[in-house]
Amino acid sequence: MKRKLFVVASCLFIASVAAFLPAISAQAASVPRSPYAANDGESTLCVSGPVYIIDVHVVVTVNDVEHTISTAASEVCSVNPANFSDVVVQGAPPQGGVPLEVSKKVGVEGTIRLNGRTATLETNVYLPTNGGGGQCGNSQPGDGGPPCKSSALGVNLAKTWIFTRNTWRDFYVGPDDNGNPVKVLVRLSDGPVN
Repeated sequence: MKRKLFVVASCLFIASVAAFLPAISAQAASVPRSPYAANDGESTLCVSGPVYIIDVHVVVTVNDVEHTISTAASEVCSVNPANFSDVVVQGAPPQGGVPLEVSKKVGVEGTIRLNGRTATLETNVYLPTNGGGGQCGNSQPGDGGPPCKSSALGVNLAKTWIFTRNTWRDFYVGPDDNGNPVKVLVRLSDGPVN
C-alpha cells in the first residue's frame, strides 16, 4: 500500500511540474526582447539590423607628413550608440578621488550613433602638449609673472553626416600647441553578419 501511495504521489508531482513548465516558457516568450540589452562584456551584440565597425584616428600633420596620435575602433549596431576610446594618461594618477586633468590625457574617446545612413559623432580629442611653450614664451622665471603651466588641449567635436561605407571622412579639429593642423578621421565599414 505504501508503495502504491508513493507511486501515485510521484506521478502527481511530475504531472504538476509538467503542467507548470509550459506556463513558464509561455510567459518568458511573451516578454519583448530589447535590441539594446544584449552585451557579452567585451563588445555589443547586435540583435537586429546591420553591424558596422567604426575606426577613429586622430592625426596631426607636421611638415606635410601625417602622424597618428591615437586610434580607436568599436562595433556599431544600427539600433544603439557605441562608445570608443583610446586614451593614454601621462604621469602619475591623481590621489584621493581628485578628477583627472585634461592636460594629462592623450587620445580620443566618444560615441557614435547611427540613424539609417546618418552618423552622429560626439568625441573628445586630447592632444599632447609641448610643455606649455605657447603660454610660457614671454614669461621668465622670477619676473613676477604667473608660474608657467602647460595648457590643457582638450577639444570636443560633434559632427553629423551621411556616411558611405568603407570611406574615410575627415573633420578638422584645430591646431595643436605648435600650430600644426589636427584632424579626426572616421570610417564605418561592414561588420560581422548576425
